[in-house]
Amino acid sequence: MVRNMNTVITPNITRAIRTLLLFSVFFSAALQAANITVSTSRNPVALDDSFHLIYEADSSVDDDPDFSPIYQYFDILNSSQSTNMRSINGSWSMKKTWDLSVIAKDVGKFTIPPIAFGKDISPAIQVTVRNSTSPNSVSPNGQASIPAKIFLESSLDKKTGWVQAQFIYTIRLLRTVGIASASLSEPESNDPDAIIEKLSEDNYTTTRNGISYEVFERRYAIFPQRSGQLKINPVTFEGRVNPTQPRTIFDQFRMSGQLKRLRSKAVSATVKAAPASIKLQNWLPASELQLVEEWSDDIEKLKTGDPVTRTITIAARGLTAVQLPDLKFEDIDGLKQYPDKPVTENRTQTDGITGLKQIKIAIIPTRAGSYTLPAIKLQWWNTTTGKEEFATIPEQVLTAVGSASTGGNITPTQPAQTQALPNTPATVTNNTPAPAPLPAENIRYWQWSTLAFAIAWLLTLVLLFRKHGAATAAKPVKPEASFAPLKAAVTAVEKHAKNNDAENTRAALIEWAKSAYADGSITNLSQISEHCSPQLAEEIRQLNESLYSPEKPAWNGRNLLATFKNERIQNNRSEKNSTVLKPLYEK
Repeated sequence: MVRNMNTVITPNITRAIRTLLLFSVFFSAALQAANITVSTSRNPVALDDSFHLIYEADSSVDDDPDFSPIYQYFDILNSSQSTNMRSINGSWSMKKTWDLSVIAKDVGKFTIPPIAFGKDISPAIQVTVRNSTSPNSVSPNGQASIPAKIFLESSLDKKTGWVQAQFIYTIRLLRTVGIASASLSEPESNDPDAIIEKLSEDNYTTTRNGISYEVFERRYAIFPQRSGQLKINPVTFEGRVNPTQPRTIFDQFRMSGQLKRLRSKAVSATVKAAPASIKLQNWLPASELQLVEEWSDDIEKLKTGDPVTRTITIAARGLTAVQLPDLKFEDIDGLKQYPDKPVTENRTQTDGITGLKQIKIAIIPTRAGSYTLPAIKLQWWNTTTGKEEFATIPEQVLTAVGSASTGGNITPTQPAQTQALPNTPATVTNNTPAPAPLPAENIRYWQWSTLAFAIAWLLTLVLLFRKHGAATAAKPVKPEASFAPLKAAVTAVEKHAKNNDAENTRAALIEWAKSAYADGSITNLSQISEHCSPQLAEEIRQLNESLYSPEKPAWNGRNLLATFKNERIQNNRSEKNSTVLKPLYEK
């Protein structure tokens, strides 16, 4: 009976024991903290060499590690994580590893504090960082040591300069070894507002103390915006160095070689403030500054209504284009001035930047006369001589001839016999005696002679009208058909106006007007307005404004095209209804 009871109870006890054992195993594992160790691939290390920080845990850690304390003294270049399970005498154990590739930020002895893996903590570790071997260094026994195989040089072109003036910063990488996956950081300064522009890159070979180095050089123009001490922070080189294998085109794809990081020395200069006697808006520190003026036409032989383009260029060595000022132009009665948006450019060379600002002004004289454009004077500071100077464009005299027009509205010309000459009274008093009257016989003789000539002239006109009518009936000719240049000009106007091409429409209208009005002296749109209808003159005015207005409004040729067609229709009707000779003055 007892044996049967044991047989029944034994399986239940067995299951309970197994459950308790499993629970105790898990409970003990939970109570046991992970054992974490930390080591380095080498210690001490050189400032410019990377090394490895290795963290190992013999069991699962409480959480992911927080490596942020390491960044205080070191940069983490990359990291990896691995897990390894192994069995020893039938017992399984787990090992977890974190491998960090790091490089020091400075020389000295640094303690990496404990790293938290959740509730688990690693021990602290001390790392000694020493200076790398520098070129031309001397050993303690006074003998020259082996020069570095790769190093950086940095320099500024001057120790003192002016605020907003140009400093040239040069960084060079010299090496006798092959490199791959290389990069060079951009320079930064303690002046957050400083303008830094790259000038050039160059590769060449140089010799130092009998050793040939390959050199990679970059040059920068730096424009400090604050006075005081200007400091250029160290530039960092990073790449893989392989001193044994020659450089090949495949280096950029090869990950072999030791990862190397170099830092240049910080360089500094003193920045002087602008003299108190110079206003801030007039402060232009440059080694050379010029004002250059150009005209698109002879300004002494302009025609009223004709546009002429004035181009003024500011060229400053040692300044960027954004530092150059805008120019102001005074309003002049009788001249319309349309300044265009300035065009800027920086021309870079190894010795610095030349800033250029070009301003174009379209000038249209609205009436005949001479106009004096005032001189343009630009104050600047010569950084070479340390003195204030002025760049100047002298005053210019612009002369326009021809009939006056303002915006396409032409002042009607008075009959010649009623116009007074300049500086001449309109009414002239004549004190000479009146001529004596002719005898009556002479008067009758001239009356009969005049009557005879009149009858002969009337007979001639009758014969001419008959001949002209017969020729017209035999072969009708359209007014434009006998003028090939006129037809070509009409076609060009219609084509370009339909395409909203303002510039080409202007040129085609001028050619059309020369033929249509038989006036070869027409060279601009305002002169066309003297001949055409008010409707076409208004469309021409709008075309003219679209070409020379600083806002450059969009031009639609649809209205001009319709008005132009109506103009031609009216001109054809007028020619059919007109007499042989048009009157000199239309009333």
